[in-house]
Amino acid sequence: MADGAVLQKLGANWRRAFRETVESALAAALAWWLGRLIFGSEHTPLFAAVAAVVCLAPALPSHSKQAFGLLLGVVVGIGVGEAVLAISGEAHPAILGGAVFVSMMLATTFKVQPIIGIQAGVSTIIVLVEGQAQSSFARMIDALIGGGVALVFSQMLLTPDPFAIMKREGQKMIDAADALADALRQCRGGETERSKVDKAIRAMDEAAMSLEEELDYVERIARRTLRGRWRREDLEKRAGQWREWSRRLRLALDDVAHGVLAREGEAGAGEKLDEAGRWLDAGRSLSSGRDGKFRAVKHESTEEDGK
Repeated sequence: MADGAVLQKLGANWRRAFRETVESALAAALAWWLGRLIFGSEHTPLFAAVAAVVCLAPALPSHSKQAFGLLLGVVVGIGVGEAVLAISGEAHPAILGGAVFVSMMLATTFKVQPIIGIQAGVSTIIVLVEGQAQSSFARMIDALIGGGVALVFSQMLLTPDPFAIMKREGQKMIDAADALADALRQCRGGETERSKVDKAIRAMDEAAMSLEEELDYVERIARRTLRGRWRREDLEKRAGQWREWSRRLRLALDDVAHGVLAREGEAGAGEKLDEAGRWLDAGRSLSSGRDGKFRAVKHESTEEDGK
């Protein structure tokens, strides 16, 4: 069982990172190709490929801010590196360490993203190691190529469909909540053990957490990508509906589950299961792209709460 849980967790991590990893790989290849196209086949567009990967790495909260921070870091790092080369002519370990310290400290002045300090230090190292084999102008253009390619990928080409994300994660929670409702009905009728209810509760909680994480991601897409900004109002409205739906559904099922598991009696359990059933129907309506059922069930529940 433990091995199965580990494999399931690994699979979930891989699925979550797959799209952005593919993005990074494609952007790095494209940035490398563009660098060669602009400067010729003798040029090694290291900065271009590195910049694309750094900007599009999986799990970043904002690819656009990452790109901006990277470019600032590159500017600072190259500037410090070139200045050190002009003064010392070569990079001894002590000189390299001092240069990295100066570039990272200068970069932290901006306080935009952690990547600024990292990229400044890395850029300084690369400049000192490569020496005069490559001009600062070429390095700067490489960084612009990589950052530009990353922005095009993250803002337009491979931005995920936010509505599809909400539909997918919402359906997972619908399935988990449906299974919990069935387990509660069977447990009340003596047809199943309480352990099945425990397992169904954990599954629903995991689905709810996953939905919440993806709703946060959808809201970031709405704020930070061109595709999201075009439909920001609709996206934020639907994300809010899914969030309220999840809360209401869990409240209804948690009340029944508490009574069943604690064996404190089942007064009102049938009504709560009926309420959960209505919210499940509302979730199916949201999943199909319509919110009429959700609004009706919400209005009905609000009236009942006011009585």
